[in-house]
Amino acid sequence: MCMSILNTLRIKDKNLNFSDEVIEKKHKGRMSLFYYAELTYQPTHCENCSTKNENFSIVKNGKKTSTITLLKIMEMPTYLKLQKQRFYCKSCDSHFTAKSNIVDAHCFISNKTKLAVLDKAQEYRSQKSIAKSCLVSSMTVSRVINQAASDIGQSSFDALPEHLMMDEFKSVKNVIGKMSFIYADAVSHRIVDVVADRKLKSLKDHFYRYSLKLRQKVKTVTIDMYEPYMSLIKQLFPNAKIIIDRFHIVQSLNRALNMSRVHVMNCYRTSNRPLYNKYKSYWKLFLKPFETLEAFNYHKVHLFKEWKTEKGIINYLLGVDVELFNTYHYVHELRRLLKENQIEKFNHKLFSIHLSDVYPKLRPVIRTLRRLAAFIENTMTYSNLTNGPLEGINNKIKLIKRVSFGYRNYDNLRNRIIITSRLFASTTKKEIKQPKVA
Repeated sequence: MCMSILNTLRIKDKNLNFSDEVIEKKHKGRMSLFYYAELTYQPTHCENCSTKNENFSIVKNGKKTSTITLLKIMEMPTYLKLQKQRFYCKSCDSHFTAKSNIVDAHCFISNKTKLAVLDKAQEYRSQKSIAKSCLVSSMTVSRVINQAASDIGQSSFDALPEHLMMDEFKSVKNVIGKMSFIYADAVSHRIVDVVADRKLKSLKDHFYRYSLKLRQKVKTVTIDMYEPYMSLIKQLFPNAKIIIDRFHIVQSLNRALNMSRVHVMNCYRTSNRPLYNKYKSYWKLFLKPFETLEAFNYHKVHLFKEWKTEKGIINYLLGVDVELFNTYHYVHELRRLLKENQIEKFNHKLFSIHLSDVYPKLRPVIRTLRRLAAFIENTMTYSNLTNGPLEGINNKIKLIKRVSFGYRNYDNLRNRIIITSRLFASTTKKEIKQPKVA
C-alpha cells in the first residue's frame, strides 16, 4: 500500500488497502483519476442480529464494488473504486457489508465531499455552481445543506441571548407579506432563528416557546422604527429595554432634509435655472456633517463665478430660504448630538423645535422622534449596540438570492441562511458598555 496515496487523499481508515495503481481515463465526458482500494476487516458481531462473531459464525461472502466520488485533485475529477467486503451471518442467515468512515452506508459520495459542499455553501455561490465544483448534482447540494441545517439550525428554546437585535428581510413569494423575520445575538452577531413571516401572531407563537424565565433575562432589544415590534417586545420581554437603531434615526432625518431640498429646488425649475442647478448639483453637501465642511480652502467650483469653500456653498444655498435654513441646522444638530451621545442636550433640542419653523417633510419625523424619545435615550446609553450586523446579514441574504437566481422554497432559503451563519462559530466577543449609575 502506497502511503503517498493515503496522504494525498487524506484517508486514515486502517481497514482500507489501496492499490498502487492510479488510472486516468474518460468518465462522464471528462478525463478523471481512478484510485482502487479494498475494504475488509474481521467484524466483532452481526449488524442484523448483534450475535458475537465466535467459532466462525460470521464468514466472508464475496465483495461489492462501489464508485465513490472524491474531491478533485489538480482540478481533475477523482473517484475511488472501493471493493467492500460482504459478510454472511450463520446465526440469522443474513448478509451485511463492511463500513468505513470515508463514506456513509448506501451512499456513493464521500463525507469529505459533503463537507466541501457545506464549506462552499457559505460563499456567494449558486447551488448549481457548488454542485459543478464538487462533482455532484444540485439536488445533492440541497439535500446536504438541508440535513446539516436540521442538525445545527433547530432552536432548542432553552437559551436566549441577553442582548437581541431584530429585523426583517424580503423572503419568498409564498410567505405571507413576502417578508420574513430574523433575530440574532447583538454581542456575538450569531443568528438565533428565522421566522417565516413577521405577523405579530406568528412572532408571539414563536417567542412564547421560550420560558418566561428566559425572556425575563433579556436586557436589550435593538430594532428599527417599526412600531408594532415595540408593543410586542413589551409583552414578550418585560425587563428588556428597547433600543432604536441609530442608523434609522439618521436615515429618517436625512431623508426629510433631502426632500426639503428637492422641494426648494423645484420651486426654481423654471424661474431661476442656475439656482436650480446649484441645488441639484450640491446635494451631497447638504447631507455631509456641517462640522466636517471645508471652511478655509477656497477653490474654483462648478456653477459659481467666484471661488468658494464648502461652507460657503452651503451658506449661499441656505440663505435663499429661511425654512430650509432652519431644517438644515436642526437636522445636523440632532445628528451631532446623537453621535456624541448627549442625551439631555438631544432631548432639549428635539422638544424645543417649533414645527412651524421647518419644512413639512421634517415635521412628522420630529413628532415620531418625540414619541420614541425614551427609546432613543437607550440608543445613546448602549452606544455600541446597533442593528448594523443584522443589516449586513440581510445584505448577504440578498446577495445569496441574487447569485442563486432566487428561491421558491422558504425552507431551502432558511437552511442556506442558517448554514452561512452557524457552520463555524465566531470566537470574538464584544464588550457591552453598561449605563452609569448615579
